[in-house]
Amino acid sequence: MLKKIAFMTGGGDCAGINSFIAAAVRRGIEGYNAEFVGIRKAFEGAASENLEEHLVPFNLENVVGLEKEPSTVLASSRFNPFSEENKAKGYPDRIVANLKKIGVDAVLATGGNDTIKSASGLHQMGFPVIAAPKSIDNDVTGTDTMLGFKTAVAFGSTAFRSTLESAKTHRRISLVEIMGREAGWLALEIGIAGGADLILIPEKEVELGELCQKIKELYESQSYVNIAVAEGVSFKADDPALIRTKEANSVVRAMVEEDLGKDAHGNPKLGGVGQILRRIIRHELGLKKLEEVRATDLGFTLRGLNPVADDVILGTRFGFTAIDFLFSGVSGKMVGLQGGKIVPVPFAEALVQKTVNWSEQDLRNARVFGK
Repeated sequence: MLKKIAFMTGGGDCAGINSFIAAAVRRGIEGYNAEFVGIRKAFEGAASENLEEHLVPFNLENVVGLEKEPSTVLASSRFNPFSEENKAKGYPDRIVANLKKIGVDAVLATGGNDTIKSASGLHQMGFPVIAAPKSIDNDVTGTDTMLGFKTAVAFGSTAFRSTLESAKTHRRISLVEIMGREAGWLALEIGIAGGADLILIPEKEVELGELCQKIKELYESQSYVNIAVAEGVSFKADDPALIRTKEANSVVRAMVEEDLGKDAHGNPKLGGVGQILRRIIRHELGLKKLEEVRATDLGFTLRGLNPVADDVILGTRFGFTAIDFLFSGVSGKMVGLQGGKIVPVPFAEALVQKTVNWSEQDLRNARVFGK
């Protein structure tokens, strides 16, 4: 029988995580007389030899008002306990031993694809676990939306609209780089809500010469252009416009050739596409000064935000339901929002990469550029 439950919040932080924790604690104590503890730094903290230093007890009193707080009160980590190297070091077994040592019977984890992979590994070891999806990229399958996305879109679109107004005032071309490695949901929705002239997403490969021609046409007709660019947008290494700019600009050559490495889960690190495109556009359009093309990177400004109402509500619903799932014997599942209902989603299904799936006509109407 379940009695004590641990929270872990892995991966990139975002709004809505604390709403999930607060709701789960309330439902667990009031409905099942459960006990709760948070583990700071997620799986990294759980694997620590000094586990006690990472523990945060939760009760009805200390979660009052928690739902409106930004980020996560438990800190976070991208530590991967199930990498081949860390499995060889015995970290998965240490995590289970540590959890049992403090009397934990089950885990509630919030995270994106990588955290859900780790949660799946824990489930496969026979330890009960339920996950709640959170990602400003909105890239986990099995849920219509996830924690943090709505808040990021709300703030991001306001910031984007500001760059649009400034571009109008100074008659500039403006690029706004937005997170999104393989999924362009965030750039797409921020671009639409922010009034972008063009939106570039990873799902659509960009031919740089055609892009620059389109920008030139817009610039000549309205004297400014505002472009939303997902960080994972792709173009070919042998694209003629890229080659021309690399030959003329050592900065572009260095940025394109730079290896930023990979994170703990093997994902390539990204960032800087806005600065690369800025210089390509300047070169291809023959602009005299680099400042005629501005580049803004929203980056981590979209993470540590106070949650909008949608994320508070979603976190609350996820928290209540995750507890009910656990105490009904469910494990190895993610809570997901599907058509207004919270449903259990198998980890294997959730881990299928979710990308933008709008129709070609809808994407064209939204001013998405690419093939």
